Amino acid sequence: MYQIHNQDCLDWMKTQADDTIDIIVSSPPYNIGISYNTYGDKMTQQDYLDWQKSIWIEACRILKPQGHLFLNIAPTRRDPLLPFRIADQVPWTIQNSIVWSKCIEIDGHVRGHGVVTSSKKYLPNAHEMMFHFTEKGQTEIGIAQSSVPYQPAWAADNAKRTGRNWRPTVNNWHIPYETCGSFGGNKSKELKGDKKHPAIFPKELVRHCLNVAKAQPGQVVYDPFGGTGTTMVVAKEQGIDGITTEIDIDYYNFIQDRLK
Repeated sequence: MYQIHNQDCLDWMKTQADDTIDIIVSSPPYNIGISYNTYGDKMTQQDYLDWQKSIWIEACRILKPQGHLFLNIAPTRRDPLLPFRIADQVPWTIQNSIVWSKCIEIDGHVRGHGVVTSSKKYLPNAHEMMFHFTEKGQTEIGIAQSSVPYQPAWAADNAKRTGRNWRPTVNNWHIPYETCGSFGGNKSKELKGDKKHPAIFPKELVRHCLNVAKAQPGQVVYDPFGGTGTTMVVAKEQGIDGITTEIDIDYYNFIQDRLK
């Protein structure tokens, strides 16, 4: 089951029953003036925080009691505490606070982090936050499902020592962009669409979240801010039902084409 709604996420959620969604993975607009085609992304800070609060209250209402909410948002130079201000609007408990280290991958290897800057005062911002919320902050997660394999040269010794062939993941995720380095060039249109969505997150970021949440076929993942449909694509790849809302008609059409 894959549902794509060309609708405001808050309007859609208000029509849904309590306790119906297993997992939410999403990244809202950051309110920093980015042009999202037909959405301007510019409110007063208080209006923005009030809007975010109303969204995540509804999101937690439609999540099942053992559900998971993953909220991705970046700090800005103007407001480095922005992720925490938004997280403070969510009625559920932060169970895990994760840093996404935004790598640049070239030729299969990480060759740098973040973007080049000409500033003589500021370091480039090379990370975003991913907050993992659960109702009480005590929900069991997929320790093995979200693990990473040992390096081949060390696998045998580590397996003998620990009794397993994997290492538990930590809360610092080194995940490359998909629109530059090895993933860029001709793939940008495939990932961003004709309207060039300005802020997409990589599939691996969503995959990590679903693995932490022990996502299984038959469960439902929802993304309130569909964008280019990355959450839906990963859900489909993993055999998980997906629902998304996207207010922009061009991005909505792009998600439909991408899922085909």
